[in-house]
Amino acid sequence: MKFQVTQDEIQTEVGYGTLNISPNEEEGYRPFQLMVASLAGCSASVYRKILNKQKVEFEEMTIDAEVERTGDDVNKIEKVTLNFKVKGQNLNQKKLEKGLQIASKNCSMVQSVIGSIEVVENVEIIGA
Repeated sequence: MKFQVTQDEIQTEVGYGTLNISPNEEEGYRPFQLMVASLAGCSASVYRKILNKQKVEFEEMTIDAEVERTGDDVNKIEKVTLNFKVKGQNLNQKKLEKGLQIASKNCSMVQSVIGSIEVVENVEIIGA
């Protein structure tokens, strides 16, 4: 990846288009947003693949991400909690939890931050 740095933003071209990164939300994605999106996106992709292999059918899946930061000058991310909500008929809580554990072990982004960021993943069944 190649990045172009200006006074206001950082840009890179990726297959899908231009990615704008900036400390100002009006000009691009903030770096911490990209980090959280990477964790949630990777985890969700792996989890969906596992549920499909296990023939677990669901209507919808959402993730609420909670971020805890240090609050000091660096303001680093200490903890990310990913709360998965799965909607569907005849879903088994234990099976969903086991699938999420497997997903966490196989998500490259989650594995990359072990020892630096605590990642907690929960799953809840919501009414169909």
